[in-house]
This record gives sequence, C-alpha cells and structure tokens, in this order.
Amino acid sequence: MATFIAGRIETARDISLEAGQDKYRAYFINTTLYLKYKSDVDAILLQDGYGDCIVSQ
Repeated sequence: MATFIAGRIETARDISLEAGQDKYRAYFINTTLYLKYKSDVDAILLQDGYGDCIVSQ
C-alpha cells in the first residue's frame, strides 16, 4: 500500500510541486486513514527524490 500511495504522490508531483504536496496532504494531513503507511511512504519519497512533497500541514 505504501508503494501505491507514494506512486500517486510522485505522479502528482510530476505535474507540479503543489499538486504533489496537495496529494500528500490528502493522504496524511487531511485524514488519519493512512497514517500507518506514512513513515514508509516518506522513506520511498525521499529515496526516489520526491522529498519536497513531504509537508507537515
């Protein structure tokens, strides 16, 4: 599941930084449903060079 979420965020980031950050917020800031995957998704995003999508709010 973490790979899927990271892929969706990366795809959005390929459109624009704002789109990637908005997708990240949709998964982890605006809802708590996917919080158990957050650390794995963060690691994948950092490894793939998409760390700029990680936002705290």
